[in-house]
Amino acid sequence: MIFRLKDDADQQIYAKHRVDAFSLYQSLSKLLKHLKEIYEDQNLIQKCRCKYVALKQLNKLFSSFYSEFTRIFSFLNYDNITLMNDIQNKINNHLQNALSVCLIKFSSLDKLKIFLQDVNNKQQVNYQLRNEQRTVKLIAASKKHFVSSSTSASISITNYVQLITFFTLESE
Repeated sequence: MIFRLKDDADQQIYAKHRVDAFSLYQSLSKLLKHLKEIYEDQNLIQKCRCKYVALKQLNKLFSSFYSEFTRIFSFLNYDNITLMNDIQNKINNHLQNALSVCLIKFSSLDKLKIFLQDVNNKQQVNYQLRNEQRTVKLIAASKKHFVSSSTSASISITNYVQLITFFTLESE
């Protein structure tokens, strides 16, 4: 590992990996911890924690929400159980209801994601079908209104034409 480091990182650990060094790294994890202390952006981690706490699905598609969820928690050191519990509080009400009715106990975050994605896809299909049905009903109602309006308008025009014809004949 040490010989793969270059430039600044190599210089940072040089004093501890020489043969005559006073305190050598006892393990690879200690070396990585030292480099992490030097190079890890603590502000990034704090920002990710804040974003993670504030993250909610709301009206987003589950896939968009989940990609943001995974991007944020990849910077954080949370275990799978914590993530599974947290995601259940961050998803929208419809998915929470589907999850509460579900009798399956999920053993991993991936299995939970697959279930929630499937429910979300079915929800989107139902939503699109309802919108199409509403559109068909609105078009039918508009046609009916247009036909009744044009019929009454044609009656009015017919009456108007008859009146003009009557007065024209009377004046002659």
